Amino acid sequence: MEKITLDNLLSFKFLGKLTASFDQKMVAFVVSKPMLEKNEYHHTLYLGNSDSITKLRQLKKNNDFKFLTNEKLLIALQKNKKEEKALKESFNQSFYLYDFNTKDLSLDFTLPFVGTLEAVLNEHTLLISASLKVSDHILYEGTLDQRKAYLKDKKKSALYEDIDQLPYQFNAQGFTTDIRKQLFLYDRNTHTVKRLFDKDFSFENYALSKDKKTLYYTGKLKEKVSTFTSKLYAYHILEDTHETLYDQLDYNFSKIIIMDEKIVVAARTMKNYGLNENPDFYLLKDNQLRLLAKHGEAFGNSMGSDVRLLGSEQSFVKDNDFYFVTTIDDHTELKKLSLDGNLETAFVMNGSIDGLALLKDSVFMIGLKEQALQEAYQLDLKHKKLTRLSRFNQTILNNKYVAKPKTVTVNFNSHDVKGFVLKPINYDASKKYPAIFNIHGGPKTIYGQVFYHEMQYWASEGYFVFFANPRGSDGKGNEFADIRGKYGTIDYEDLMAFKHKVLKQYFSIDENQVFVTGGSYGGFMTNWIVGHTHEFKAAVTQRCISNWLSFYGTSDIGYFFAADQTDGHPLKDMDKLYEQSPIKYAQNMKTPLLFIHSDKDHRCPIEQAQQLYAILKTQSVDTKLIWIKDENHDLSRNGKPQARVKRLTEITEWFNKYRKN
Repeated sequence: MEKITLDNLLSFKFLGKLTASFDQKMVAFVVSKPMLEKNEYHHTLYLGNSDSITKLRQLKKNNDFKFLTNEKLLIALQKNKKEEKALKESFNQSFYLYDFNTKDLSLDFTLPFVGTLEAVLNEHTLLISASLKVSDHILYEGTLDQRKAYLKDKKKSALYEDIDQLPYQFNAQGFTTDIRKQLFLYDRNTHTVKRLFDKDFSFENYALSKDKKTLYYTGKLKEKVSTFTSKLYAYHILEDTHETLYDQLDYNFSKIIIMDEKIVVAARTMKNYGLNENPDFYLLKDNQLRLLAKHGEAFGNSMGSDVRLLGSEQSFVKDNDFYFVTTIDDHTELKKLSLDGNLETAFVMNGSIDGLALLKDSVFMIGLKEQALQEAYQLDLKHKKLTRLSRFNQTILNNKYVAKPKTVTVNFNSHDVKGFVLKPINYDASKKYPAIFNIHGGPKTIYGQVFYHEMQYWASEGYFVFFANPRGSDGKGNEFADIRGKYGTIDYEDLMAFKHKVLKQYFSIDENQVFVTGGSYGGFMTNWIVGHTHEFKAAVTQRCISNWLSFYGTSDIGYFFAADQTDGHPLKDMDKLYEQSPIKYAQNMKTPLLFIHSDKDHRCPIEQAQQLYAILKTQSVDTKLIWIKDENHDLSRNGKPQARVKRLTEITEWFNKYRKN
C-alpha cells in the first residue's frame, strides 16, 4: 500500500451548500478543491437527484446560490476583475441568473451592499441578509452622491475603530463594532430594497411559513454587552406588520421550526449547564413556550474532521415531523420529532451527516462514512438504507494505506471514556513505534471513526495515532459535557488514563517516544499536560489558551466563555481562573513545545501563545513559535491551502526532530 501524503490534502474534494429545488425533484450543491498556487479554493456547481449527478459550471472563488425557479439559479458571482473591485471598494454585489437547461448566464441585479441570499419568496421577491452598521444603510437609502461621500469617509475611518460594546470582534470576521444582522426584501422588478427591522435590531434565527407569507424570527436591539437570550417575533409580509410572539428574555434559541402551521423552537435556559447546555423542544401556545420534548443531547453535528469546507443544512420537516442531526457517542444520528412530543431515531449514521436536503422520494445527503472522504448519498428513510451516489473522492485513496480506527475504552465507576487507535503503515508487532496523542477542540466536540487527514498522514509516516473523547466532550449528554470550573482536573484524568490504557494494550508503542498535540481546547490541554507531566517526548500546541485572565479581555468570546467555563470572574475569583490556567505551571514545563497560532485568531488570540512562549524561552525550554499570518481560528479546517500545508509540515517536522530512527 502507498502512503497517504501531506499533499494528498490538495486533491480532496469538499461537498457543501446542499439545497433542494422547490419541487423537490433535484438538489444543487458545491464541490470545492484547494488551489495551492493561487492559495484559495475553487468551487464547482453540481445538480443531482436520486439517480444521477451532473456538473453545471465552475464558480471559481464564489459559492453562494439559491434556486429562483425549478430550472434557474441565482448565483452571487464576481465574473470579472471590475466586479471584484466593485465588491471590494464600492460594496456592490452582483447576482447572476443561470438557466441550467440552456446554460445561459446573465447579470440579474446588483445589490448596493454585501449580502447573502437567504430565500426566494417568489420569482420577484428575495429575502436577503446583511451585517451592517447603522450608518451603512445609506448605501441603499441615500442618493448616489451621498453614497459616494459615505464610501470616501469610510476609507478614512478604516484607520481606527471606535469601540463601545462587547463583543467588538469575531473570529474570521474581524471588527464587528456596531454591526447588526439585518433582513431585507429585494424586488427584482423594481430593484428596490426594503429593510424589515429597526436599524439597531439584530436578528439571530428565522423561519418562513409554508406559504411564505410569514417570517418568524428571534433577536433584539443591539446591547452594549451582548447577552444570549432573545424574544420571538413574526413579520407578516403582505401586511408589513410585526407581532411579538414571546416577549420574555429567558431562552437562548437554536432553531425555529414550523410543523403543521405550529411553531416549535429548539431552546435552552442555560441555568443548569451553562453556555454548553443542550436544547430541548418547546411548543409556542398562547404566547408561552411549553415543553414539548426533553432532548438533552447535542443539536447538530459536533464531530471534528479536517476534510470538510462549506456547511449545509442539517434538518428538514417532512409530513409535519421534524428531522434533525444529533451527535451521539462517536457518531451522528438523524432524529425525528413529532408534534405529540415523541422523539425517535430515524437513522444511525456510521460516521458524520454533513448535509441534508429533502427530495420527493428520499433524502439527499452529504456525509463522511467510515473511512471514506465526503460523498453524496441517497437515504431511504423507510428502509433506513444508505446508497452512495457520487465518486468525487473515490480514486484519491485507491491503493493508499488508510488505518482503521481500533476502539479503546477506559471504564471508570461513573463513566466510560472511549477513544481510538490508528496503527502505523506496514505494522510489525515485533517492532517499536512512536505515537502521537491528538486532543480535540471544543471541548464540546467529539472524535469519531471518520477520515481525518492529519492523523492518517501520521500513521503513514510510521506513527501510532490515538485520540479520545474525555469528559467535556459532546455526544453523552449535558452532565458528561459539563466541566465548568474543572478544567485540567477530570478531563486531564480521563485523557491520561486513556493514554496509559493505550500503551498497556499496544506493546509496540515505545513509551519513551509518545508525542502530544491539540488545537483550541486541545491546545489548552496540551499546555496543561506538559505543565503536569514529563511523560511526552515533545508537544505541539495550536491556537491555544494559556491564561484565562487575559483570555477574558482579548477573545471574542472571552468575557462570557471564560467566566462560564472557569465558573469564576477575574475580579471576584482571580485565583480560580489562574489555578485553571496552564501558564501558572510554566515553571514545571520541560517538554519541547512548538506553538502554532494565527494572528487573526480572535477566538483564542495569539497573545495566548506569546505569553507562554516567552516564559519558556527564558527558561531555556526548547520551543518555537510559528506565527501564521492572515489566518484565523479555523486554520486547520478551512484555512488557505498554503497555510494548511505549512501548519501540518511544522507539526510533523517537530515530532520527527525528537523521534528516534
